Amino acid sequence: MITTDTCPNCLERDVTPTASRRRGPHLAHGYCCPACGHQWAVGRLATAYPNQNRTHTRKAA
Repeated sequence: MITTDTCPNCLERDVTPTASRRRGPHLAHGYCCPACGHQWAVGRLATAYPNQNRTHTRKAA
């Protein structure tokens, strides 16, 4: 699961993080809007996003 955000400056939706860091139960994501270039950071609790760090594997056919 990729966590996206909305730019607080121009309201561009589905902006993907340019940087991510995990420290204990906390996640920090850095964003840069492709439309206006605005940069911002968001802190989240990892327990609120349980699928964030799972690796998706495909089953063999």
